[in-house]
Amino acid sequence: MIDLDFTKKMEITARHSFRYYSRQVFLSPNNIEYHEKRIDAALLLDEREPLQGALADFLYGCWYDIPYIFEEILDRIQGRLLPEVEQAFYEFTKKFDYIDRNSVFATRWSILVTPSLNNNRQRLRISSDDAKDVANDIVTALMQAKENEDSVIIERIEDEFFAHCISRSDRLAFSLVWFRLGRSGWVFDERWNNCQKQFEQTRIKNGKKE
Repeated sequence: MIDLDFTKKMEITARHSFRYYSRQVFLSPNNIEYHEKRIDAALLLDEREPLQGALADFLYGCWYDIPYIFEEILDRIQGRLLPEVEQAFYEFTKKFDYIDRNSVFATRWSILVTPSLNNNRQRLRISSDDAKDVANDIVTALMQAKENEDSVIIERIEDEFFAHCISRSDRLAFSLVWFRLGRSGWVFDERWNNCQKQFEQTRIKNGKKE
């Protein structure tokens, strides 16, 4: 029983760590340290998909580091993915190719890239807890950038947030951020309105209210 309890605690800790570094990767897509720590956390989980999703995000966010480090990472994760998936990653990196935002490597755990699926019923969703965590991090990052009067960082964070919301159909995170920024007097430009309109178009296209 003690061993089972310890294993469960390790799993919970690893999952929290994975979610934490997922948020950090979302905010800093090119930070190799965050990607590696996220991969380390994924290695402690039983599922294969978080690891595959983290590797896909790493390929996308740190493409310039792939020739120098990705083969070493593949050695570390050997045997943890399905053989055909590991081989596909290996073959892809050998071509020194760039991963697209819509990729066959992406899983529901990916945050920078999305699965290349067209079926609306298979569109990815995230849990309400994840949406709240994303909203908290985005608001904090934007308010800090505003305090620093860094308009370039503000625009980058906003654009990445819009991409996340649309690719994950994350209406909750969008609504939370909109509400909290609105209370602080945030100026919402046309990009915010366009993102909101895309949600509405998706709802109408699906023929239902979300």
